[in-house]
Amino acid sequence: MRNLIKYAYPVIFLLLAVSVLAQTDELNKLLDRAGRQMYAKKYEEAILTLQNTLKIDPNNFEALQNIGTVHSAVGNLKQARTFFEKAYAINPNSAEINNNLGVSYSTGGDREKAIEFFQKAVEIDSSSAIFNANLGMEYLKIGRTIGALPYLHKANFIKPKQPEILFSIGNSYAASSRIDSAEFYYQRSAEAGGTGAELYYFLGRIKDKLKKFKDAEASYKTALKLQANYPDCIRSLGILYITEGRYTEAAVQFEKALATDSSFSGNWIGLGTAYALEGRTKKADSIFNGLYAVDTSMAFQMMRMIREERSRQKEKAKAKN
Repeated sequence: MRNLIKYAYPVIFLLLAVSVLAQTDELNKLLDRAGRQMYAKKYEEAILTLQNTLKIDPNNFEALQNIGTVHSAVGNLKQARTFFEKAYAINPNSAEINNNLGVSYSTGGDREKAIEFFQKAVEIDSSSAIFNANLGMEYLKIGRTIGALPYLHKANFIKPKQPEILFSIGNSYAASSRIDSAEFYYQRSAEAGGTGAELYYFLGRIKDKLKKFKDAEASYKTALKLQANYPDCIRSLGILYITEGRYTEAAVQFEKALATDSSFSGNWIGLGTAYALEGRTKKADSIFNGLYAVDTSMAFQMMRMIREERSRQKEKAKAKN
């Protein structure tokens, strides 16, 4: 009997070892499958696979992080943060999980918490362009442009020619009224493949301020090709046309702006100004009277714009002669 008991132990240990190996093999298969599903953007399938992974190992760091990432991708922010926090509890020194939590808080509008986690991600791994860029962009969102620029420049150094990073650097300089630098980085962002309407609108605004009106017009038009219904861009193009004495074209832009938003007084002021300068007096007077009935200051603003533009055009004509 003693001999039987003696030899029973190795059998039990062997069974346990085989069980652990089988479990590890199954976990790896599930994680690999989830990875392929995430890559293919089959998010619902990935969530089910990762849920099965967590049934085997509730504290599997990779599974917790990945399921949080998938929930974040489909907009389930609350669930995403729950899984990220579980992963963080297991490994608070993971740069990736700190960055993911930063993204979660940023998306939820908690800037201070986002900065806290982005900062920790950068402290753990300062060589990541993504971590540096996220921290810089978050500083930019709260208006700390001086704090943002070192991280954005470092991200650009680590991974150059990334349109979003270059665009954010441009935004930082624009917010600091460093117009030439803003133009340089917006231009680099466009050259690197940036395709957002906002990029071309901001580039147009900067070109406008630098009195590069033809370039500004081209940028505004590019923005409007990308997003036809872009009120700020429509309005800015209308103002540019007024400054160039192209009043009929200006009126067309402000009519478009009003079709998008008839409640914004600036659209009415711009259209009234364009009509008056174009010589469509009755229409201009009608808009003036409408503005006066709502708020006299808006009506006077329209008159001031007309007066200033006429004076400017006279000076322009004298300079030519």
